[in-house]
Amino acid sequence: MRIDNITFSGFLRMPVSDQEEIAASVRKQSHGELLDGVVEDALERVRRGWQDRGYFRVHVTGEARELARTATEIHITLFTHVDEHPKYALSRITFKHSNVDIDYLRSLFPIKDGEVFSREKIATGLENLRKAYGSMGYLNYTGLPDTEFDDKSRMISLVVDLDSGKQFFIGSIRVLGLDEAAGQVLLRDLPLKVGEVYNTRLWELGLRKHGAMFPTCECRSEQDVHMDEEKGTVALTLDFRPCND
Repeated sequence: MRIDNITFSGFLRMPVSDQEEIAASVRKQSHGELLDGVVEDALERVRRGWQDRGYFRVHVTGEARELARTATEIHITLFTHVDEHPKYALSRITFKHSNVDIDYLRSLFPIKDGEVFSREKIATGLENLRKAYGSMGYLNYTGLPDTEFDDKSRMISLVVDLDSGKQFFIGSIRVLGLDEAAGQVLLRDLPLKVGEVYNTRLWELGLRKHGAMFPTCECRSEQDVHMDEEKGTVALTLDFRPCND
């Protein structure tokens, strides 16, 4: 099942070039075996496309019709009705219960105050927040976003309620599947040391670097991070042992 054509209807103020860009993206990514699933996914992608261009309260409906059928695939066209509603811009982003510099947190969002509100850019900022707190050892971090609308000025304010949770430190690092000398070399070269704040980004960098250093260990078990909630520590394991067949 694949979408070959998409038409938009409604009182649309979005430039045609942007509409064509959304349609091309949907056609490229919307495939599947079941019609309902393909249509539902396509309508969600259309909705996101409008939301990324400021139409945050957009409402999208649609129906599909078969265009052609081959031995392996059904080709359909999607008729989509879009109720844009007003276009919004970002007023500001604020944070509640922060234990980190506010200006730094704000810099993690790739959108400026006054710019067209973009769901995608807000989602990127929220993911950057999660990574930033993870790099500071806050493994149980949660950030709950809430949007506040000013319909008169057509502005949206975003408030993110932060809960960093406990900060975790490295309690131990084990290396399995290497001899003692090679294990010690690896431990000395890791960007993380026992007793330091656990940094998810540095741990991932270490995994990538040392995975390449040992190409003969093509079959490795997963690298483990075990948390001790009471002590606020993590036990790290690098496992280079061959997998059992």
